[in-house]
Amino acid sequence: MRTFKDFTSAYLYLVEEIRDDYDYISSPRGMKVKEKLGVRFEITNPRHRIPYVPARKFKIQYMIAETLWYLSGNNKTKWISNYAPFWKDISDDGITANSAYGARIFGPHPRISSGNLNQWEYVINELRNDPDSRRAMIHIRTPDDSIVGAKDVPCTIALQFFIRDNKLHQIVTMRSSDLVLGISYDVPAFTFLQEIMANELGVELGTYIHVSNSLHVYERHFKMLDEILDKHASATSTLMSHTRGQMDPMPNTLATSELFAFEALVRDCIDVNSIEAALTTIKHLDSYWVDWAYVLAAHRAGKLGFKSEARAMMNGVKEQMRPVRG
Repeated sequence: MRTFKDFTSAYLYLVEEIRDDYDYISSPRGMKVKEKLGVRFEITNPRHRIPYVPARKFKIQYMIAETLWYLSGNNKTKWISNYAPFWKDISDDGITANSAYGARIFGPHPRISSGNLNQWEYVINELRNDPDSRRAMIHIRTPDDSIVGAKDVPCTIALQFFIRDNKLHQIVTMRSSDLVLGISYDVPAFTFLQEIMANELGVELGTYIHVSNSLHVYERHFKMLDEILDKHASATSTLMSHTRGQMDPMPNTLATSELFAFEALVRDCIDVNSIEAALTTIKHLDSYWVDWAYVLAAHRAGKLGFKSEARAMMNGVKEQMRPVRG
């Protein structure tokens, strides 16, 4: 297993592995991929979660929106499709998403123990009762998904948590990881969950281990691998990672409901003045969450066509949260 201090270093390594040392060329569902089986890596500082890889065109706005969507327990595609339209395209029923992980993590779900289990609460209670437990696991994909899902079968199998030396470690196991479209956002989202759980348990943040049973890249992204590994581009990624560094520690108190309410308010805004007025409603929150609100506000401003104002909003957040550009 390869160990990295930050996700950017891990990502560059994975890109090189898939491009130059892949195991197979396969074509699941008729789509050609380069693939490695059983890939495992560790990140020792999970707060260093953002992939500073400009050629990947990573979107901070989507990272925040997806994480907030998970935390809310919402599984409706209408909400998240505002940030990534593909969600409505992969829905099996046109309304909900099977891969809305938050719905399976934070509340009873019909495919998890017949809807009789809140998995987040289970893990918290398990580790409080027995800090050395090996049973603190959240299941995502279930056998039912093999027959119910057609377009959207969850890629994640499970999240497992361990307290060792008063630190919370997480191991994520995935049946399938798209290096370009999936893992670049999965790692930030899962490390956010790890940090939230560490705060709830009152322990330090440990390491993050990611296991991809199939790590792959689709043919349409082969050229992007070359762009990412270009000598100048990779040097820029490394420099950006070192200069921007890790995200600040997350506050112990979440602001999920406040941010969801703010997002609903800002989504109805039709100009910059109304967006700025909406921003005054969240000034009481911790600066960590205020940054999240500004990212959501900038996304709305950009969708309305106010590009310079959106950039100004993003320039007001902490450096780690600003757009990943070369």
